[in-house]
Amino acid sequence: MKISIFETRTVPTIKIENHQNNLIFHSKYDPMREVNAWCKNALEEIKPLEEIVIIGLAAGYHIIQLAEALPGKNITVIEFNEIFYKWFKKSPFSVKIKEMNNVTVKHFGNISKEQRLNIFSTIPSTNLLIHKNGLDIMPTEYMQVKEILEDIQFQKKSINNQIENMKSNFFKNVALNDKGIGNLKNKYLGKPMILISAGPSLDKQLDLLKKIHYENKIILGAVGTAIKPLIKNNIIPDFFSIIDPNPETLNQLKDTYLPETILFYLSTAYHETIMLHKGPRKIIWQKGFEGAEKLAVKMSDPIIQTGGSVATALLDLMVYLGAGKLALVGQDLAFTDNLSHAQHTHAQRNIGEVNFGYKTINYHRNGYVTTAKNLTIYRKWFEYYALVHTNLELYNCTEGGAYINNWKHVKLDQFYKKVIQ
Repeated sequence: MKISIFETRTVPTIKIENHQNNLIFHSKYDPMREVNAWCKNALEEIKPLEEIVIIGLAAGYHIIQLAEALPGKNITVIEFNEIFYKWFKKSPFSVKIKEMNNVTVKHFGNISKEQRLNIFSTIPSTNLLIHKNGLDIMPTEYMQVKEILEDIQFQKKSINNQIENMKSNFFKNVALNDKGIGNLKNKYLGKPMILISAGPSLDKQLDLLKKIHYENKIILGAVGTAIKPLIKNNIIPDFFSIIDPNPETLNQLKDTYLPETILFYLSTAYHETIMLHKGPRKIIWQKGFEGAEKLAVKMSDPIIQTGGSVATALLDLMVYLGAGKLALVGQDLAFTDNLSHAQHTHAQRNIGEVNFGYKTINYHRNGYVTTAKNLTIYRKWFEYYALVHTNLELYNCTEGGAYINNWKHVKLDQFYKKVIQ
């Protein structure tokens, strides 16, 4: 890798020549314009009381500008490329950064395992600031970390695209004065649970789910999209959840009547959909949304991890409610038989020959199944959740879709027989 200083019409920057690929940090015309935009976005999203970590040294301008804007805030900068890290430390680009008392620069290879875990598990995604150039020169040995960081960027972008809608729903939902879940801790402690999603494989489980429902020995929690196919088969879950801030969720509850079933809804969920439910409601405060986190503290309620999907959020909720033995059903995380959802869901569509560019090992581990970027992120979230929560017995009983690492894969009837004995 060849590293050199590159002159632009405003300020000098850095040029990287690597395997015949040229990369110029920030911009080859006006680096500061890119830096200004990057810092503006960072300052709008960070939580001022939380730790700040920047991924990627680049030419350092973004670090200097952010540190000057937050003079009383400690900022840690992490660079993954050791060759570039050593070059940068001796370059003129590092001079001003070395003089800044609130900036610490580290090479990822020198960070302990505990510190690495802290970066991805305790620092809010709003305060994990990723500079694209830091990913551009990341060595192949850190490809798994790069995937994690790209997933974080993808989720942050999705949230930013919906932030105004989320805020609007938040204020309307808070005005309903629904109670939270603070008094429901371990409500179902000791009882097995099934988390029902609306993937294509749900169809094959409906007969057994109907039997389980009538026996009433296992707690059933469902995502909103699964409600209509469940009702169609005379299955009423103990509770269900909706988190999406968009009006498309109206179809999940339109023409449904569940007067005794609890709806757990995210504080930013689409307000009009919440109003369709005529049964009991409980509001959930989610991690990563500042207004929700503040009200959770005020109300002495827990903060639930969302993971980006209704199923991931529902999993964390069910664990709060006391889940010890929990099974996933209809959690395909892929397009089983080229379908997006189960029958009788408003969202079902045939993807046909659409190429999403993603494949993953299938449930039976005898081949691959087509998936998508967002579904891959959710799968990784499920995998990490199981890795961290070693005290739980987690089973994937979808019998289709993607294989989920760290989960036990058994048939639904096997899980059923195991937990009712």
